[in-house]
Amino acid sequence: MESAIYFFVGTSALMFMIMMFDVQQRRRVNKILKNTRDVQPLFLLRSTEEKLRQLNTILYGNMPTGINGVPSGRVTMNEGARQLMASQLGKLVSDYNARQVSLKFYNNKLGEMLQMVNQIKQMNFEQI
Repeated sequence: MESAIYFFVGTSALMFMIMMFDVQQRRRVNKILKNTRDVQPLFLLRSTEEKLRQLNTILYGNMPTGINGVPSGRVTMNEGARQLMASQLGKLVSDYNARQVSLKFYNNKLGEMLQMVNQIKQMNFEQI
């Protein structure tokens, strides 16, 4: 009977320590979640940066070298289409910087613009 009392007291003490540890961990996790609430998703941000870099390279040619040292710059395309896409890109970037659009919307629009630029650069405008 005496061992049952020791077992009960020991088990109660162990449960109390586990509960205190659990409360402490919940506080830490809630503090971390509170601090990171407005942090942008890292992979979405990286994807957006890559799309913006590709668009700038295609439209403005401000990257001196490409993959494996192959020169890459402005792509041959109709100058009117280039100016239209550049103005749309400038407006989109300024809207994002002014926090008028979300990161997800910004990423989607950059993807659409990149597809459009890739379609435009494959067209032959001398035939028009």
